Amino acid sequence: MDKARRFLASLVTTLIFGFILYKVLERLFVVVWVQMPWWGLILLLVVLFLLIDYMVSRLFGLRD
Repeated sequence: MDKARRFLASLVTTLIFGFILYKVLERLFVVVWVQMPWWGLILLLVVLFLLIDYMVSRLFGLRD
């Protein structure tokens, strides 16, 4: 059962992250980005993914 909860939590995390990336890229053509180096954008995406992963894990009760 725990394995299924972990899989479901990973799936939800991936879907949320993918949705956020889709919305950002959808607006990318309209919004002019403040100049940010490429590594800053990658760092921002990694931090965003880790935050989403943490929140979903708490939601599914995988972390105390």
